[in-house]
Amino acid sequence: MHARSIVRARRVVGLVAAGLVLAACGGHDHATTAPAGRVIEVSMTDMAFTPGTVAVAAGETVTFHFRNEGAVVHEALLGDDAAQTKHAADMAKMADGHDHDHSGAVSVAPGKTATLTKTFATAGTLVLGCHQPGHWEAGMKATVTVA
Repeated sequence: MHARSIVRARRVVGLVAAGLVLAACGGHDHATTAPAGRVIEVSMTDMAFTPGTVAVAAGETVTFHFRNEGAVVHEALLGDDAAQTKHAADMAKMADGHDHDHSGAVSVAPGKTATLTKTFATAGTLVLGCHQPGHWEAGMKATVTVA
């Protein structure tokens, strides 16, 4: 009986070790995979997005890579005017000015980065906006034209 326990223990240890090796390899592959589609670098400063206008194609998948080069927290919400208005109202209700409902906005601390990936289904105009207190009102927005 003791010999069988040792054999079982060795099998379990072997399976666990094999699983760890596979998990480590799988994790490495995901870490090195580039985002699908085009990447657009966006700088966030106090109080602007650069570039201020972006053109994309309907059906295109774009990853926006935001770099906060400003001194305060910024966010980026990509949406039409109705989405911007709703998000602005939601943000105004929050005492700390942070997006707790995860409505698709990314929040970026000074010196940090974040990404937002979107596939643009139809032609039109969207807005990239920051709704931290006072930022939208100061003009922190960019236009995304989908053709």
